[in-house]
Amino acid sequence: MIEEALILAGGKGTRLQSIVSKLPKSMAPINGIPFLSYQFNLLLKHEIKTAYLAVGHLSELIKNYYGNSYQGLNLEYIKENEPLGTGGAISQAISHTKTNDILVLNGDSIFTIDLKEFFDSHLQKQADFSVALKKLKNFDRYGVVKMDDNQKIIDFEEKQHQQEGHINGGVYILNKLKFGSLKFPKAYSFEKEFLESQFNNFNFYGYPSTSYFLDIGIPEDYEQAQQDFKSYKDWEIDATWTLFLDRDGVINKQIKGGYVTSEALFEFIPGVLDSIKTLSKIFGRIVIVTNQQCIGKGIISRQELESIHLAMCKDIEKANGKIDKVYYAPNLASENSELRKPNSGMAELARNDFPEIDFTKSVMVGDSISDIEFGNRKNMKTVLISNELNRLADRCFSSLEKFTKSIS
Repeated sequence: MIEEALILAGGKGTRLQSIVSKLPKSMAPINGIPFLSYQFNLLLKHEIKTAYLAVGHLSELIKNYYGNSYQGLNLEYIKENEPLGTGGAISQAISHTKTNDILVLNGDSIFTIDLKEFFDSHLQKQADFSVALKKLKNFDRYGVVKMDDNQKIIDFEEKQHQQEGHINGGVYILNKLKFGSLKFPKAYSFEKEFLESQFNNFNFYGYPSTSYFLDIGIPEDYEQAQQDFKSYKDWEIDATWTLFLDRDGVINKQIKGGYVTSEALFEFIPGVLDSIKTLSKIFGRIVIVTNQQCIGKGIISRQELESIHLAMCKDIEKANGKIDKVYYAPNLASENSELRKPNSGMAELARNDFPEIDFTKSVMVGDSISDIEFGNRKNMKTVLISNELNRLADRCFSSLEKFTKSIS
């Protein structure tokens, strides 16, 4: 079985900039999880040991997020110092691999083929290069790959409207020695200058598959992934689960440099009331845990804060949502109180009031790293409300509304 994979993860995602900015395309979040994580999960499922990442644009974001491993999958990074194209990236990275048959994947598409069967087919056909193929109907975005009766590739056709045909699924097996025997420019297109130019000179074979395929390169398909990838969810949330919510920045708009000191200053973030309504049908309990050192500073009294929370809960109830209880830490940050996040005192208070709470079946949603640390200390699932990814959180969303849509 193949033990190494090379992922082309250097794409800029130009067509996704209106949706995903400041991220390489391979890190575009799908239901709060970077796209690469789904690729890694597929590799782990098929016992791949090492993934080489051909990176370029914003490569430090990928390395800072994953480090050198992902759930036991070894990660190595080969960086382009200048744009090399898909072919140049492969030529540069493949020299770092240790085995002769190398699995290569595009970092912006996923094709859930059986990798063992793919490799077995490659060996049985004594192929020099194998290409996983997906059969589509009524399309014009992709070129068509033609095969003979033995699945040997005999042609690559240009993009045009097709009633039916096999497309390149972006998953390959390359014979390292034979690929290395070819001479290419430093920067070149793997598709144009290798696949489409060399298929007559070597044994190129197709591997047709009906497995799930999606390319997230355009906004429409990126949005489609948000729905399709719900089948990958690993949180089987039901009424036995508890949702812990931070307040400011998650439920209501934060006041920069200040505090919500009255009901008049409390403003729900758009979409939050409908989201809590939906979440109330999913989770058995919902509690709020919020640091409020404005009390310790003498800016607001406990009574005034509780009045704000009472009004908040009434508005949530009017919208057919529910909050079981609100917990707050009045302490100054300098006190390092066990009650104040990231410490877990408020979690213990909640479990004292609701003994059925199981922290391993709980989700903490917050907009700061202290919220995530709070959840991690109790082995909760964690969701960071942020426009940036952070490896400390299990998932990252730009809003509570987006998180809600991912699980409903």
